[in-house]
Amino acid sequence: MDSRAEVSDTGAGLRELAWQNACVAATYWVLAALVKEYFSRFQMWPAPLWLPAGIAMFAAFSMGRRSWPGIFVGSLFTNAITFGEPVSWAAAISCGNVIAPIVAADLVRDQFRLEEAFARVSDALYICLAALLHGALSGLLGVTAIWAQGVVPVYSLPNKWLDWMLSDAGASLLVAPLLLLWRYQRPMREQLRTREFEFFMTTLSAIIAAGYLLFGSSGVRAADAGASFLVLLPLLWMSVRLSLRVAYPVFVAMMGTIIAGTMLGQGPFSGVERGGAFVIFAQMTIGFSASVLLLGSASNQQRAASEALRKLNLELETRVDQRTAELQDSQRQLEKAAFYDSLTGLPNRRLLEERFMFCGATARRHGHRFGLLLIDLDRFKAINDHLGHDAGDALLVETGCRLTAAVRECDVVARIGGDEFVVLLPETGDKTGIEAISHRILRALAEPLLFHGRELRTSASIGVALFPDHGVTWQTAYKAADLALYEVKRDGRAAWRWYEGPTAAGVRS
Repeated sequence: MDSRAEVSDTGAGLRELAWQNACVAATYWVLAALVKEYFSRFQMWPAPLWLPAGIAMFAAFSMGRRSWPGIFVGSLFTNAITFGEPVSWAAAISCGNVIAPIVAADLVRDQFRLEEAFARVSDALYICLAALLHGALSGLLGVTAIWAQGVVPVYSLPNKWLDWMLSDAGASLLVAPLLLLWRYQRPMREQLRTREFEFFMTTLSAIIAAGYLLFGSSGVRAADAGASFLVLLPLLWMSVRLSLRVAYPVFVAMMGTIIAGTMLGQGPFSGVERGGAFVIFAQMTIGFSASVLLLGSASNQQRAASEALRKLNLELETRVDQRTAELQDSQRQLEKAAFYDSLTGLPNRRLLEERFMFCGATARRHGHRFGLLLIDLDRFKAINDHLGHDAGDALLVETGCRLTAAVRECDVVARIGGDEFVVLLPETGDKTGIEAISHRILRALAEPLLFHGRELRTSASIGVALFPDHGVTWQTAYKAADLALYEVKRDGRAAWRWYEGPTAAGVRS
């Protein structure tokens, strides 16, 4: 099953590669025929921009060495059929047209990230270098072939090589980036929607500049030729403010318009002799293309750096927030460990003492009194020894819950150790109210607790002290309540008693 799947995948890959090469060959041949037909009408041949060279460069970048059949067949058909060259010479020239783009692309392809084309300034530098190398190699191999034919004299070969190099390099730098951007980075509709007015104004400025270059002649050729730079300015602005994905198609359209207008006899370059116009077109294309690509790539790199910095700041803020939350949680846990009982979750002795001091300060300021109840569970040790610590812990937790339910929200219920609990009554200073709460607590704690199918029965003993009558500090008030509790335990438990000084009398239950 795996072998059949691998064979199927291999077959599909070969069919796709064959289709891609067929598209390259057909596009190369058709575009070559169109270029020859167009420039031949104006008696300008060879063409100042050999656009099929751009197709070959794009194929070499996107497909690598596997593009050689498509480039070779397209060039062979062009030279043998369109130009009518002998097949042997056509094949020789086609070999040069294959070697040049593949070698040039191979030298820089590893440093050029197709999926993020022109995201760095180095990408623009690499493709400019590849285009110039492509033109130089193809020109060298081409003039060598025509010299071997004996068509041109030796002294004219340098000029032929220069023309060939400029034509292929200019076309490569014009067409290949456009196709790479189109394939790997489509124009961003979101950018156009958010900056429609800016895109419209820069495009209109480029059109006006091109129109002025072609139709606004002042009669001074040097001054009119300088107007070509006016076309470049809005395109550079567009590549910075928007992106190359938007600016480069507009740039190619403007260059095509200028060349077409010049061929029709408009603009300052129309009166230049054929050789001069050839060089001007090629040099303008190379210079303008490199400028737009370099500035656009620099802008893309800056935008990427800004976005990376924004994400880094956001990540740092998230980490800081997360760390702050962790520290706050740790602080809450430390506070809970420091001020709350780990078993019942009730305030411990430390927090209770702080609450007592706060209530004492408030009571002194307003001249009030408040009560302190010290509660001890009866026969707790027997339950803990006979039924285990789990039963004892369950009884302590349930005691805390029942005490909390028996008092008011403003009252403080705390566990200060073992089976001792304290209830602070900050807003209750009359004895009648304290006695009512004591009775309620005794009834609540007398109810049995069901634990693993067994009833746990206990009761409580309560010692009661009053601030400031029986103590103005935590130590004195607690000692008073503890003495009262001792009297309850001695007289039979399951009751409560007021602290009545060194000689306690009468258990009240």
